[in-house]
Amino acid sequence: MLALALHYLNGWAMAAADGAKKEAAEWPPHPDRVFMALAAAYFETDDGDKAAEHAALEWLESLPPPALAASGREERRVVTHFVPVNDPGISGKKKIIELAQAANPSLGALKDAGLSHLPEFRSRQPRSFPVAVPHHPVAHLIWPDAEPTAPQRAALAGLCRKVTHVGHSASLVSAWLDEARPLPPPTLVPGETLGGARLRVPSPGRLAYLAQHCGRDQAIRWADLDAAIADLKGRIKSAPGPVKKTLKAEQARQEEVMSEEFPEGAPVSALDPKLFRPAPGRWQGYGPFVEETKDAIRGSAFDRNLVVLRLSGHGLPLVSTLKLMTALRNMVMKQCATQPPPEWLSGHGADAKATPKAHLAFLPLPFVGDPHADGRIMGVALALPQDLDPEEAADCLGDLLRDEDGQPRTHHLFDGRWFDCTVELTRSPPPQKNLQTQVWTGPSRRWASVTPVVLDRHFDGKDKWDQAAESIKTACERSGLPRPTEVLLHPVSMFTGVPRASDFPPLTRKSDGGRMHHSHAVLLFAEPVEGPVLIGAGRFRGYGLCRPLAQGGYDE
Repeated sequence: MLALALHYLNGWAMAAADGAKKEAAEWPPHPDRVFMALAAAYFETDDGDKAAEHAALEWLESLPPPALAASGREERRVVTHFVPVNDPGISGKKKIIELAQAANPSLGALKDAGLSHLPEFRSRQPRSFPVAVPHHPVAHLIWPDAEPTAPQRAALAGLCRKVTHVGHSASLVSAWLDEARPLPPPTLVPGETLGGARLRVPSPGRLAYLAQHCGRDQAIRWADLDAAIADLKGRIKSAPGPVKKTLKAEQARQEEVMSEEFPEGAPVSALDPKLFRPAPGRWQGYGPFVEETKDAIRGSAFDRNLVVLRLSGHGLPLVSTLKLMTALRNMVMKQCATQPPPEWLSGHGADAKATPKAHLAFLPLPFVGDPHADGRIMGVALALPQDLDPEEAADCLGDLLRDEDGQPRTHHLFDGRWFDCTVELTRSPPPQKNLQTQVWTGPSRRWASVTPVVLDRHFDGKDKWDQAAESIKTACERSGLPRPTEVLLHPVSMFTGVPRASDFPPLTRKSDGGRMHHSHAVLLFAEPVEGPVLIGAGRFRGYGLCRPLAQGGYDE
């Protein structure tokens, strides 16, 4: 086993998760960022066994992606700072003297000559520095199946001692190979989940890429040789005969040195200084670590790994669920990479009839269950069928959720009257509590509705509420859940912030357009069940969404 530990000495990590946008902080540190910190220590120091360090880094980049053990984090609000730009060039001494002796030199000329170096005249550009504040400042990268040799372990330990920061130069760290056992349990493990985290990881050839594209030493060496050759060519033009012969011999020697050191021509890093910023490494999906238990917890027909999208725009009340979920479904259907959309996405078979199988469900994620909750919809989620192949889901929805750079893709939802908002895949895990998957998936024995449960038919008679409760028990079984021991119906939800059931617009039957009755409900199971719990006729369009109910109605 190989474990690399990082202690963030300031108690925070400064690194951007979204590249040049710099609007979101990166946590946990991406494995490729840590690898580049080790590579920088190798490139920029002269002590140590360079051959052993090079071999150790090439071995490290060939390993499978590591697991990560990192705590949760808080984020500082991103503030735009205006910082001085790099020092501009200054004019020659002769021009500076002439301007200083002139009667009325212009301010612009003085700035160009060198006055712009003074603090009051230096230009400033907007910059952002996103910061994550982890709950615990130590993070681990763990390769459970890696067994380094003694030279590899010694070389990696030496490189760790030379790492000073990960991410921004102000993000100071202490790094070491952690030999302590047991190690902290992993929180993220490699695995393809459609809505999970995506982290940059190194891959074979990464060290060579960094040397070729970002090697400052190579760029400087090429520039020195190129400048020396250009200088010799200029001197040859005006040199007398005997000197010219000597200069040409020196030029030939310098050109031979250049061709030997750079057989493929100028290094990429010498062609454009902007290329010192390396391209991102390979993207790898990560999911939460789930410890296997002997007694499996019963779940529904939907996968517990929800695909969560953050909602931006004017605050939408929870009663707009039907209209918003309809717009979201239409957008997903239209932009699905496979056309016509498959049965698990559209809910219709090849014969255009409704499928009896579980299919993609759309659900709102509102701010509820807190003393100050107002019921506004903070995000939306896609609940995939439990037995769906993750690769098939990624083929259909991957490009809809992320762009070619692996960043969340933004989509506009607009209906001209009820809402005008955007949705994009949230980071994993999202900082907002009500957008975190475990808040909606439990497990728990008690569940209460957040959106009303739609009854499959109308009930009459003195025992109509008992009949309705029994129908909801049957609906639970239809969704893959065990039959509840008890169902309580009520016009008011158990969660603060949820509107009354009568405030939600009714669902209509497709057959005759008739209104279908709905009600809030509390479900009691004999054993803990795992969500998402979606029941009733409207479960694929946001109705019948339940949430674990703690004692007293609040999560606390």
